[in-house]
Amino acid sequence: MSFLLHNSYTFWISRLASVMQDRFNKELETLDVTWPQWMVMNVLTHDLANTPAHIAEQIGIDRSAVTRLVDRLEKKGLVLREHDGLDRRSVKVHITEPGKMMVQHLDDAAEKHQEIFLQELHTTEYRVLKGNIQKLLRAGGIESSALWKHA
Repeated sequence: MSFLLHNSYTFWISRLASVMQDRFNKELETLDVTWPQWMVMNVLTHDLANTPAHIAEQIGIDRSAVTRLVDRLEKKGLVLREHDGLDRRSVKVHITEPGKMMVQHLDDAAEKHQEIFLQELHTTEYRVLKGNIQKLLRAGGIESSALWKHA
């Protein structure tokens, strides 16, 4: 007997993530920002990263993708690159004041967007889901409990 796609948790988790990201991207269209761009701006705003390598690590994408995202955000005036005077290869990324103002709106939109999905769960179900997601991430080599702050 073969393994059916629709018995795959990977398939269902991926579908859920795609639906959530697609809907959030639709909400962000009016602000000319995408889900990945918001992730970059969010980790910068919350001082979780300030180099392309650290940003990539924080949001789970490769460094070349971060470079393209930073390029787009820099053109929009939302982030700024700073090259080290001694080592031009060393780059720090900073969020600009307009970027910080936008992140306030984006974070509010992200929280409201997430709540649309989480309202389907009872508070105890949400806590169990969160704990189970953390366990599954740990099984994949990702420790998220130190980063996952909210109840």
